[in-house]
Amino acid sequence: MRRFANRFDLIHCFKNYFFILIISLFCFNVSANNERKVSVIIPVYNVEKYIRECLDSVINQTYKNLEIICVDDCGTDNSVKIIEEYAKKDRRIKIFRHDKNMGAGKARNTGVQDSSGEYIFFLDSDDYLNLNIIELMVRNQNETNADIVVSNTEVFASDGDTAVENRLKDAGRLLRVALKECYRINSDNFQQNADFVFGIACGKLYKKDFLIKNNIWHTNKNIVYEDGGFSLKVLSNFPLVSFIKDTGINYRIHPYSTTHNSMVLKRRDDAKTALKDYFQYLDQQFEKDIAEKLKKLTTESWRYKRFFKLSIPSLIVYWILKIRSYIF
Repeated sequence: MRRFANRFDLIHCFKNYFFILIISLFCFNVSANNERKVSVIIPVYNVEKYIRECLDSVINQTYKNLEIICVDDCGTDNSVKIIEEYAKKDRRIKIFRHDKNMGAGKARNTGVQDSSGEYIFFLDSDDYLNLNIIELMVRNQNETNADIVVSNTEVFASDGDTAVENRLKDAGRLLRVALKECYRINSDNFQQNADFVFGIACGKLYKKDFLIKNNIWHTNKNIVYEDGGFSLKVLSNFPLVSFIKDTGINYRIHPYSTTHNSMVLKRRDDAKTALKDYFQYLDQQFEKDIAEKLKKLTTESWRYKRFFKLSIPSLIVYWILKIRSYIF
């Protein structure tokens, strides 16, 4: 009788253990499924030298519920072949292709349109992430319900090139987070944010529905200054922004000659193109008085006023370079 009772107790204990195991597995799966998906969008154009470092930093994130959208912008090197190798090993990687080179802005728009995540994170294919940053940013968003979470940016020279030292100092100063932890953008702090950490679109976690609801897209023009116009559109909708001091993105600065005619002119002309697109957005999105106020804040900001209020010497230099570019 005692032996039968012991066997009954053993079976009963086993049933309890099995029940607890099933419940634990169920709770784990529910928890995993409740993690909100982050869509990491990476425009790809002739970056075979850096793309492995970029992808490794994404696929090895401590936050696992990701879709990694790589948009092939018709480069001529082996970047996409490398991505295809990674995609065979990681199903989270998706590749979309343009028919022709259309620029980073259009590539990011393609990524957003084809994304399925609740959050959007833009990453340039020559930069890389710290491995826990997406987890930290999602956690912060859950705590604050911010429309955008901004991490710190670490700026470094491409291949250790010392020729960009001055640019590193300027970029590092502009992109470092030194603001309050969480607040809403308004007309009083608009310029401060436009001048500094919102100079680039990368390194930020955006609520996708905030972008879609407010019709915020990059310009489809193939320009190099696309970040500025996009960020201004974001700020003009007065989002709730949360800042974390952790470094998220390692932002690579490439060397270029600041006296090269075509580069000087292209950067200035592209910036003006991005601002024109932004002003058109304001006219379409807001009442006239609000749109005009936002335009005024932009044209008087430290970062953007140089494109509207050139000094006489700067104006002379600009037109000399413009004429020389046509002649030579």
